Amino acid sequence: MTGRRAANESLRALLATAGWTYEALARNVNALGAENGMRLRYDRTSVAHWLAGSVPRPRTRELIAEAFSRRLCRPVTLAELGMGCPAGPGAPGAAGPWGEATAAERGDAVAHLAELCGADADPARRNLVQESVCSAAGFEVPRWEERRGRGPGERTGGGAPGGEEDTANLRAAVEFFRRAGDFGGRHARTALVVYLRDDVVPRLHGGGPGGAPPRLLAEAARLVHVLGRMYVDDVRNGAAQSYHRAALRLAAEAGDRTVYAAVLRAMSEHALEVGHRRAALRLAEAAVRTASADTPAHDRALLLAQLALAQAATGDGEGAAATLAEAERHRVPAPGAALRGTALPSSRASFAHCRGRALAALGDRAAAVAALRSSVEHHPATAHLCRALIHAELARLLLADGRLEEACTAWHRFLDDYPHLRSGRADRALAELRGNLRAHAAHPPARALLCRADAAGRHEGPWRSRAQHVQHGGV
Repeated sequence: MTGRRAANESLRALLATAGWTYEALARNVNALGAENGMRLRYDRTSVAHWLAGSVPRPRTRELIAEAFSRRLCRPVTLAELGMGCPAGPGAPGAAGPWGEATAAERGDAVAHLAELCGADADPARRNLVQESVCSAAGFEVPRWEERRGRGPGERTGGGAPGGEEDTANLRAAVEFFRRAGDFGGRHARTALVVYLRDDVVPRLHGGGPGGAPPRLLAEAARLVHVLGRMYVDDVRNGAAQSYHRAALRLAAEAGDRTVYAAVLRAMSEHALEVGHRRAALRLAEAAVRTASADTPAHDRALLLAQLALAQAATGDGEGAAATLAEAERHRVPAPGAALRGTALPSSRASFAHCRGRALAALGDRAAAVAALRSSVEHHPATAHLCRALIHAELARLLLADGRLEEACTAWHRFLDDYPHLRSGRADRALAELRGNLRAHAAHPPARALLCRADAAGRHEGPWRSRAQHVQHGGV
């Protein structure tokens, strides 16, 4: 007969320190689950089981640690919870994104990337990366360059000369995988992880005593940035954080302020998407601050548009309007103008999309709808993911404005692109569409759209969407 489990006094002490009831802890864990693509239904009974000594499944333990970390504004480990220790350096439950602690101590951006994509490409270990928890620490503005004694754009030491052919090959790979992302974050993602592990990391390690050439590091950073965005689209937010920060480390090592600012902007977008508004503002401010004096005008316009969006999201409407006006002055040049190489999208479509989101956050729905429609018009027909997500945003705005038939038209355009996608965000938008339209099912246009949306949902196969994790209380 097994002995009785010991009560978890460590967890009880943390509850007292946090000032939380059982219900409050369960509620925060459920909210973090939603942030990480999980549907959880823990309640006070679940917490009572944990206090009595039951140990929840590993990912739930990580969520509990993250909940206390945010509440107490300091890292809380699994050991402090009385629920064991992480499996190893960089495993889930450690502070910060996967693999960062050990690599940061060595100060080696390439070694960090090797650890990260090496685990991600290994079937036995990839869950450590792909199922890692989105952490508040992962949205902190990085300080690596301060510890190294220089900032982005101030590379010291020569680095290996040459590498032009490798750099050109990586640049082509960035464009290839960026276009693959037009079909959603799950499309070609595994191929990109393996390419990073088997091709990119060896090239970066082969740079000689001075390290890899800066241009090669910068292109590698762009490629890792693409992978981070793929994970954002698949709603694997912990993995996205890890790759974004790996891209930052490479960009800092390359001394490339343009790439560094681009990744900070992507992190700001990601932070807003999962509800970290203050972090999104800090990241957007850092992106604008980091950009160099010779950053192309269209890149600076996108940085400023993201800052305006973050300002509006945090309640600074006056600041957001002023920043958006400044962004307009840097807007994308006319078609046919020469564009220099950049880590940021350089199209009118990208700027119009970002501007539309900022205007929506400012409450100017009419202008936001016009900007989003302009963005769709400038996206090519093959940009299925961007077009689908923008049409979903349009439909939400139009429905909120009481324009049901126009909203239905936008949702139909979303459904036109949806069959081409392997995208967590698109799957989530489809679920939202089906939920919101049920209240309008008496109207013929909405009823017809709902039938089409239900058919699209029924045809989701295992190749389309990863299963949602569902828990119903208990441990």
